[in-house]
Amino acid sequence: MNDAVVRPFHIQVRDEVLGRISRRIADAHFPVTSQGAGWQYGVDHEWFRALVAYWRDTFDWRSIEAELNRAPQFVCAIEGRSLHFAHLKPSASASRGAILLLHGWPYTFATMLPLADLLTHDGFEVVIPSLPGYGLSPAPDEIVRGLRFISRRIDKLMSVLGYQRYLLHGGDHGAVIADWIALDSPERVRGYHAHMIGFRHAGAEYGSGKTGAPDATPEEEAYAQAEVENMDKESAYFRLQLTRPETITYALSDSPVGWAAYMLDKWQKWSDTRTRRFEEIYPRDRLLMEVMLFLVTDTVATSIWPYAGFASEPFGLAPGQYFKVPFGFSSFPDPLLPRMPRKFAARARPDIRLWHEHDAAGHFPMLECTEVLARDIHDFAATL
Repeated sequence: MNDAVVRPFHIQVRDEVLGRISRRIADAHFPVTSQGAGWQYGVDHEWFRALVAYWRDTFDWRSIEAELNRAPQFVCAIEGRSLHFAHLKPSASASRGAILLLHGWPYTFATMLPLADLLTHDGFEVVIPSLPGYGLSPAPDEIVRGLRFISRRIDKLMSVLGYQRYLLHGGDHGAVIADWIALDSPERVRGYHAHMIGFRHAGAEYGSGKTGAPDATPEEEAYAQAEVENMDKESAYFRLQLTRPETITYALSDSPVGWAAYMLDKWQKWSDTRTRRFEEIYPRDRLLMEVMLFLVTDTVATSIWPYAGFASEPFGLAPGQYFKVPFGFSSFPDPLLPRMPRKFAARARPDIRLWHEHDAAGHFPMLECTEVLARDIHDFAATL
């Protein structure tokens, strides 16, 4: 390690913070909702009322806190800002090397812990940062910053920990951060595995409806069109957070129940509920753990800032630019994102070592099918 100080960390939320949240939950006002709508227009009213009642009467944050604290956690100052991370090491002397797991929005480092346990058992040294502004890491700056800015902090953390080369895995915002690390510091990346693809080749930017290729296949054309259609249906939150992030965060930061509804709407919509009901996929304590990690750290607002930060950074590759590191991809039937054709991905990522298409799970495979995702990462690492 270099001279930066890495200190052990335990989550210990102040009683007054928990008290304020509890009082707001107990005093929550519920809106009028349409009868029998279920999840058609947003959060299912009956399901959500039952969840809030459980949250108010039964949920025990201190037991969740103790569970989270079983994972070795640390903080380190990077460029004057505290960065929280979990650091799990295998018990065996032989190591497969380091892998950096990067979460997205609206979720936290805690979603990666079950995956980290499997990878550690497989011999990997696992680092899971709380992305700056999401949960246990404060915002990266006093103003809105994008994901490239955040990526540089996280790469510096890996240097602090003594890892000169490492593997990457990410989804959602974590995939974009991994893209930036792979582009800006390819010499430090042994390989990059993802379950979402952020950056594409020039002319095929996310949601543009363009293939960026004169020789595009019918499959690529259909994919580009499906992405536009999906964005038209599902991107209202994205456009709001891109353009007016601070207006909505007054309501979301002030109302724990409002934040839970806004956040868990995304979890339900983006999970694969074709064969399992939402409540069968995620236990209530798991969902409330994620909700609370934003509330107890007052990072609801700052976790949304990076959406506005997209406007200050490129969100795609320049002409002639491509990824130079080995790439692996686990493709799931994500309700948020149409399934990308391999040829489309290969236009920006020519060194694809693994491409697995799965029939089940959605935007959260680290929880929906943890063992499947761990096996794919293992198989990808074996190709390097």
